[in-house]
Amino acid sequence: MNTHKPTIDPFTEEKTKQIDCDSGMDREFRKGLEELARWEAVDHPSHYNQGKIEAIDYIQAWNMDFVEGSVVKYITRYKFKGNPLKDLKKAKWYIERLIQGLEAENAS
Repeated sequence: MNTHKPTIDPFTEEKTKQIDCDSGMDREFRKGLEELARWEAVDHPSHYNQGKIEAIDYIQAWNMDFVEGSVVKYITRYKFKGNPLKDLKKAKWYIERLIQGLEAENAS
């Protein structure tokens, strides 16, 4: 017998209905859906796909290093994540690191 229980989706934090399935086929189907949801949360979270291109594609197209790419990543996504101020502070930290590197180069 299937029963429906309200639950919170760990990926979207939305209220959903969870189905308790008795048959092996239903359990396998549910397992497949859970794996797909985990993959989506890692490879394609909603904050990755807000513009016409993903940040990683822009970063690679411009041959940016890790620090430069991190600035772009945090700036482009900050509006779409749970704590925008935190992402802006991360971007600032990486910008400061870039500035320190250039200052050190100029001092030598």
